[in-house]
Amino acid sequence: MKKNIVIYFIWTYVTLYLFLLAIGVTMLVADTPWLIEIGIVLSSWSATFVFIMMFRRIYPNTKFLVFLKSLFKNRVRLSLILIIIGIQSSLLIGVLVSVYLIWDVPIYEQVVSSGPALLLLFAYNLILGPLGEEIGWRGFVLNELQKKHSPLMSALLIGIVWGFWHTPLWFMSGYSGMALMQYCLSFLSGIIAVSIIITACYNLSNNLTVPILIHQLFNFSLAIQIGDILPILTVTSVLYVVTAVLFVLVNYKKCLLK
Repeated sequence: MKKNIVIYFIWTYVTLYLFLLAIGVTMLVADTPWLIEIGIVLSSWSATFVFIMMFRRIYPNTKFLVFLKSLFKNRVRLSLILIIIGIQSSLLIGVLVSVYLIWDVPIYEQVVSSGPALLLLFAYNLILGPLGEEIGWRGFVLNELQKKHSPLMSALLIGIVWGFWHTPLWFMSGYSGMALMQYCLSFLSGIIAVSIIITACYNLSNNLTVPILIHQLFNFSLAIQIGDILPILTVTSVLYVVTAVLFVLVNYKKCLLK
């Protein structure tokens, strides 16, 4: 299985870069925003596409739909859902208050206020990362890594690979020099922290709905904030890292250290 995981990692990177290359070519030869947008959505599903292509190799005696259903079959407690929403809502408020206190930007100027725009951003972000990635990263890789490694070690391994998988986004951020380094460090540390939080909550439910929800709330909270993304991402990553450390220290029901 270790070999399959390594091959999976490699092909998720290759597939994403091929999609990005196709998007770049499309931008050069045709001014078709809708086609470029479709390419962006498809590229975000690279992790799932690779898993589907490798499925027979990984689980030769299992049908894909049966496997997919098994990821959602366990009951998720309402209390866990409310705790997740509460924690991530508190983190968003913490970011908004921090930006106000540090850079004197009023909170009402920091977020999208249009109802239709918020709904569109919520739906768009759900289609991208949360639905497009979690079947592969958590449904496959996390479950397999935890068979031989602790949840925390598994979370860190996935966080690092998952974080660097986003490398093209770093260089498309428009930053350079120290600002780019700050962006990369904030992005990577934030992703690793989210990976730890996802792992802890997933182990309390064993239902893929939980990683999808956490991933969605993380992405959505960034998407609705207006202004320079660098300070927003920096403060967000700091708060998520602190939260991840608290998750490790508390280790409720040995969800991270066992």
